[in-house]
Amino acid sequence: MAVFENPVLTACRDIFGLTAPYPWQRLLIAGVLEAADPPCGRVEPLRRIAVLPTGAGKSLCWMLPAVLIRGLTVAVFPLLSLMSDQARRLDAAGIPYVRLQGGQTRAERRAVWKRLEDGRVRILLTNPEMLRMDSVVRRLGALEPRFLVVDETHTVSQWGESFRPACAELGRVVAEWNPPAVLALTATAGPRIRRRIRTLLFNGEALTEALADPDRPAVRYGVLPALSRFHALERLVRSERRPLVVFGVTRPSVERAARLLRHRLNDPRIRYYHAGLEPGEKRRLEEWFLRSCDGVLCATCAYGMGVDKSNIRTVIHMAPPSSVEAYLQESGRAARDGAGANAWLIWTPEDATGRRNDEPPPADSGRPVGNPMMAYAASTDRCRREMLLGALGIEAQDCSGCDVCSGEAWSEALESSIILGVVRRNRRRFRRGQLARVLIGRRTAEIRRMGLDSVRGFGALAGWELEDAEEAIGCLLATGGIHFAGAARRKRLTVGKTTQGTRRNWITRQKATP
Repeated sequence: MAVFENPVLTACRDIFGLTAPYPWQRLLIAGVLEAADPPCGRVEPLRRIAVLPTGAGKSLCWMLPAVLIRGLTVAVFPLLSLMSDQARRLDAAGIPYVRLQGGQTRAERRAVWKRLEDGRVRILLTNPEMLRMDSVVRRLGALEPRFLVVDETHTVSQWGESFRPACAELGRVVAEWNPPAVLALTATAGPRIRRRIRTLLFNGEALTEALADPDRPAVRYGVLPALSRFHALERLVRSERRPLVVFGVTRPSVERAARLLRHRLNDPRIRYYHAGLEPGEKRRLEEWFLRSCDGVLCATCAYGMGVDKSNIRTVIHMAPPSSVEAYLQESGRAARDGAGANAWLIWTPEDATGRRNDEPPPADSGRPVGNPMMAYAASTDRCRREMLLGALGIEAQDCSGCDVCSGEAWSEALESSIILGVVRRNRRRFRRGQLARVLIGRRTAEIRRMGLDSVRGFGALAGWELEDAEEAIGCLLATGGIHFAGAARRKRLTVGKTTQGTRRNWITRQKATP
């Protein structure tokens, strides 16, 4: 009697080297195969959003059915780094595919189309911008794609309404091709973002959602209040485990962070990554960091989504990102091997007001009072994990690690009381530049001549860089912790009416926000 093996299990074992898919993977794979390649007759088309946590195996959910479907699979990725990572996985599994993206020569494009139209390859990797071109959409439509997968679909909502309009236009492709199976994959998407995905990608139609618990139990969350963003960053990079990723909002901010850290730590293993780099340079950085056991990568959101580096031990955010989804997505780069990691968020008074001297937020990342990430950063009496999951409408079952639950959360920057104490004991004695030099213990000719090197508190911030001390003083001036007093030509620094008013009042407003 002949024994017939399940083709899904056979492909899983022989191609991907896995014993079997997880139950939830099997459900998604079966749904795609039933819709895209039905064994008999016609079935209802599949339209599904799958929200599965980082490291849970989303790639298998589209790669395995793509291998088995007798027709074209089009996989859309918002980032070239993500596309490159998926290409590496396909190469490792020996699965043929082609890529259609910007920067290709005419000869390369002709070769791609020939392989697709000859039927020699059934998987196409591309990005939203390519599918914005009518000629590409028509030519691919003529091949009758059976399966369309859009990875990291939260970007359709978060980016498509600002600087990546092509992301928001993918719904037109879905409507024009009307493929039997469409799968939208992401690691984090709360109710609001899922509603926007349904509107932008599926024209608002009702569809099935596969939602997994987005908690990252192997990640320990913490917030570091600071008056100097870069001093706090240097402090964390010196003390935290590597490999380590530092996330910033803009390209200049991550370039500056990498150069500053490389100089201060005298460490060539610190580099930066963003979308403005040449493709070859990005590939070299991705490959270097993938192999590195002690590297530090300062990056914008252009790095990370779907990139399978399992042993990242620390993720640091230089400032709150625009949403809880973005924070979970980026902090979820860590500990994909389950071995534990720390996720730190640096929080300054500028972040509470939305003002950013070094890296203005993008147009779509407004930081209004009530923003869950702001409440998350400001709170010191509520579990970090509970706040993150609660913003997605999910109740946290237990906390596997955060600074609040361990009793280690700071209510204010450690340097705040130090600086205020020095100013309080020496009211109206320092100009701004003098105070910075007194704090770090720099004996300039002026400091010695005025006898400021003998005041109580001289060198209180020994080891700090001058620019960091000046940044901290600027924060206290901006928030009213200290201010200038005296006649125009004799203005000196003194303590403000409240030393913590800005932060304390802001936290009170957050707690009152429904």
